[in-house]
Amino acid sequence: MKGPNVNILLIPDSFKGSLSSARLCAILKTVANEVMPEAQVTALPAADGGEGTLEMLHRAIGGAFVVHTVTGPCGQPVNARYLSAGDTAYIEMAEAAGLQHRLPGFNAANTTTFGVGQLCGEAINAGHRRLVLTMGGSCTADAGCGMAVALGARFIAPNGRPFIPTGESLSAIRHMTLNPFFWSGNIKVEALCDVTNPLCGYNGTAHQFAPQKEVSPQEVETIEAGMQHLAGIFANGNGPKLANMACAGAAGGCAAGVHAFLNGRLMSGSEALLDLVNFTELAAKADVIVTGEGGVDNQTTSGKLVSAVAERAQGRPVIVLAGSIAHDVNMDALYDKGVTSVIPLTTRPMSTGEAMSETATHVRQVAKNVFRLVKAFNR
Repeated sequence: MKGPNVNILLIPDSFKGSLSSARLCAILKTVANEVMPEAQVTALPAADGGEGTLEMLHRAIGGAFVVHTVTGPCGQPVNARYLSAGDTAYIEMAEAAGLQHRLPGFNAANTTTFGVGQLCGEAINAGHRRLVLTMGGSCTADAGCGMAVALGARFIAPNGRPFIPTGESLSAIRHMTLNPFFWSGNIKVEALCDVTNPLCGYNGTAHQFAPQKEVSPQEVETIEAGMQHLAGIFANGNGPKLANMACAGAAGGCAAGVHAFLNGRLMSGSEALLDLVNFTELAAKADVIVTGEGGVDNQTTSGKLVSAVAERAQGRPVIVLAGSIAHDVNMDALYDKGVTSVIPLTTRPMSTGEAMSETATHVRQVAKNVFRLVKAFNR
């Protein structure tokens, strides 16, 4: 480090449901400047393909937001945006099927990504020939089947009738017909995924993420069986091998649907977005990097922003602020990625609701201690 003119790089993810990454950056930068007035502070509100990705892209590349009313995950109308930039439309699936749109009585077993497909269709109809979908923050587990139906696919049930599969009815698919437009060469589809988990198995979307979306243990097994069934249809038909495909489990398996139904390419959202903001160059100039996310758990090392930042930090100290830390998290795995320290925001026992409502206060308190330590080691 370089004495009082220490270079601090701030690049947190959002704390879902409490603080956006932009708000987090503003708080952290204010506290850093109060504690270390001579420090050079660079703030990059970030995302990994989940919540907040559209805003991150807008800050980086410009473009214009386009709003449409589409079908929400529970069948209700919702207003959803995409970002138009040249011939590319950036579509955050959470805009149409995010957790914020889940209604009482619904969970990942019976929600749909139909509105995501509608938003894609609007972008295509407007003349865009490249779709970049950001995968994360969904309340769904339908493997993108609803999205596919909205874009011209048909799924046939055992009774011979077309239907829109959800997480609980994936196993009912007996036949499918996909829209050949997505193999015509007239459209390019990519997905930025917030995790690298596969579609099926213990590390797949049902077991790892469905419990976070209000489903019961029995429903987890139903969804897993449906994912296996869908993957089997493609595997048996010489299609893509979805079950163990990296990133396919993102967004309730919607990433698998982007690949299988829309001929899309899957990639790590955090890696692509860090490239977009020239993170490697900024990290090389930093003396300390501060990142964070709402919940640090064993998924943090599976493609999340914190993990990507640490891996690409080039040996710089990486401090992670955590809204919560799972009791079974493998801290050594985080350290092996390059994390220096994980610091929880809460300093006393409290409910989740209380912790989320007071996040800004907790961030200020913890940030002050963090930057005082940074200052002490740079005298």
